[in-house]
Amino acid sequence: MSRVASTANAMGVQEEQLASMLATIISVTRQAPESVGTATNTILTRMADITADLNDEVSLDNYTKKMNELGINVLDANNNLREMGDVITEIGSKWTDFSREQQLALAQVIGGTHQFNTVLALFDNWDQYLSTLE
Repeated sequence: MSRVASTANAMGVQEEQLASMLATIISVTRQAPESVGTATNTILTRMADITADLNDEVSLDNYTKKMNELGINVLDANNNLREMGDVITEIGSKWTDFSREQQLALAQVIGGTHQFNTVLALFDNWDQYLSTLE
């Protein structure tokens, strides 16, 4: 938790959400908690891949453009960064509606090569996440 807590807090992931994410991923992958914390930090950072210029104009960068193409928006209607906890919940609630190809593409966008398995571990086990969250 210590490797990702400050990033998660800054990006709007509630402590309960983060704990449930970590517990689900650790349970499924059997990876060390420190590794999962680092992986989750990377994932959250990639999900918030936006650019703001000096005039506060915000635009989507590479990862967020690809997420947007799959119907996942990290910006709200006013071009403000959404709470990542809400984005994660949206992805989880839509996960089974995506084809397996779309799921794999989204996991690749969010996690990249190194955290691909971590993303799949979370969203393929969304029921476990929700159970832990309760």
